[in-house]
Amino acid sequence: MTRSKVKLFAVVLSLCTMTFAGAAFAGEATDLVKAKQTTLFQVMKQDKAANSPKVSALFDEMLDYKALAEASLGSEWAGRTDAERAEFSELLKQLVRRSYEKNLRKTLDFDIQYVGEKATGETVIVETKAVPKSKTGTSARRPTDDVIIAYKMVKKDGAWRVRDIVTDDVSLVSSYRSQFTKIVKKDGFPVLIKKMKDKIAKGES
Repeated sequence: MTRSKVKLFAVVLSLCTMTFAGAAFAGEATDLVKAKQTTLFQVMKQDKAANSPKVSALFDEMLDYKALAEASLGSEWAGRTDAERAEFSELLKQLVRRSYEKNLRKTLDFDIQYVGEKATGETVIVETKAVPKSKTGTSARRPTDDVIIAYKMVKKDGAWRVRDIVTDDVSLVSSYRSQFTKIVKKDGFPVLIKKMKDKIAKGES
């Protein structure tokens, strides 16, 4: 292979590498999560109060509450009336907001890395890592201190929305579904609604 052909091959290889790297680690869904989280962190640092209306408004722009509600109730969703679905969805919205805000506030002083984006059917998973910032005079950071957060997103009506949040391999939707279906099967749907209201009254998520 001549020197010119070697140089041409190197350029092509470099371009291919850049193309695949971009496809793997960047995209519309990642851009949205990054932009929204940057704004969320800025608002949270200014507004220390929990359940901030500004924070809630930003969550409402990101989260697909209808999909979250249906997935969280699982097979029990089909048997509910429109009124029951509406009440459940509104209560779940409040719980999800609190849970998401609680987890984000824990990582306010972390460096957020956007490490990957991959498609699974219609769902795009945006993978992030919250890494504690190194502090002078402290021991070296341990990998176990990192928090891995993945956002499962679907594009609906031209906009990306979050349908699940997986923190250190724990799915928000799966956790809720496990709790909710167990309560409904054992005690009935009205008891689930009461328990959700009680959690909200106590400031829990």
